[in-house]
Amino acid sequence: MENVASERQTKLKRPSQARSVATFANILKASTDIIVERGVQGLNTNVVADRAGVNIGTVYHYFPDKTAILVELFRIDQEHRNKPLTEKLNEICESADLDQWADEMFTLSVELRTSSPATTQLRRAFRAVPELVAIDRQETELYLDYISARLCDRFVGLGQDRARAATRLLIDVSMTILDESQELGSQSSLYLNEGLTALKCYLQSLDHASPQEV
Repeated sequence: MENVASERQTKLKRPSQARSVATFANILKASTDIIVERGVQGLNTNVVADRAGVNIGTVYHYFPDKTAILVELFRIDQEHRNKPLTEKLNEICESADLDQWADEMFTLSVELRTSSPATTQLRRAFRAVPELVAIDRQETELYLDYISARLCDRFVGLGQDRARAATRLLIDVSMTILDESQELGSQSSLYLNEGLTALKCYLQSLDHASPQEV
């Protein structure tokens, strides 16, 4: 699965010369540090310029506004997760033990979510800002065909229409479980376990789907 290249992303001035590449990366590193320390609400282009040690014009040369920075950070964060998740997702077609596969897929998702300190804050932004919510939904739409095809391969009685509906539900529910778990502190492990149990029950129901089911 490849990341959605949003209109904002394709318009970014991506540098090619070594010095410019380093400046671009420095701006993103400064932005990440600010988000981790202050949350997304503490991010603005002036603070980024100050933290990165560049003038505000340099920030605007690459990023027209705060949202463009967030979109780029989100794209990078997604790329970090996409390859291992795709590899694990592909294993569903050959897995004899559906529960074990679900355990491994869910554990990997949690590990990738928690491995980057900025991911939780980025997810909060993409749930709260309308423009970012729309971009997040575009990502989901691009993944639907790919994931639903894997479900059709694994659950032969599912059919394309139900596979797409099941894919949308699995993505939405999984993202909600992962997002909400970050807000629960000491209760997060119990919540994640309950969420995994629910997802496994649903997958088992798909395993017994017949072509006549709607």
